[in-house]
Amino acid sequence: MNQQIGELIVLSCVSGFFGDALLQIIAPKIGGKTGWGLTPYFGQHGSGEALCIASGMMTVFYIIYFLILRLPPNPIYLALYGIILDLLFRELRLFPSLDGYYESLNYFWSGVWGAIPMVIPLFLYKLIKSEKTM
Repeated sequence: MNQQIGELIVLSCVSGFFGDALLQIIAPKIGGKTGWGLTPYFGQHGSGEALCIASGMMTVFYIIYFLILRLPPNPIYLALYGIILDLLFRELRLFPSLDGYYESLNYFWSGVWGAIPMVIPLFLYKLIKSEKTM
C-alpha cells in the first residue's frame, strides 16, 4: 500500500467521525421532526456508537475501494461507488435502523448523500497536499 492510499484511508475514518457528529447536530434542527428519518437510528445506536459506526464504515469502504477493488483516487469513481453502496444499503436493508432515512429520501437524494461522504476524504487529501506545497 502506498502512502497516499494509507493517508486517504485515515482521512476516511476521520471524516466519517466528524461527518456523523455534524449530522447528529444538524439533522434534528433542519431535518424536520424525524431529522430526515435519522432520529430512530441515533436513538437506537446512541451518539457515541453512531460516531464509531460511521468512522468504521468509511474506513472499510475505503479499504474495499483501494485495496480490494484497486480503483484509483478519482472523485467521479468515488461518487459512483458511494451511490452504489447507498443503493445496496437501501435495497438489502443492511441497517434496518436506517429505514426511516430511506423512507424520508428518494433514490436521488439518498444517492447524493451516499456520494458526498465518499468524495470528502479525497477533497481533504488534496487540500492538505496543496497547503504543504505553498
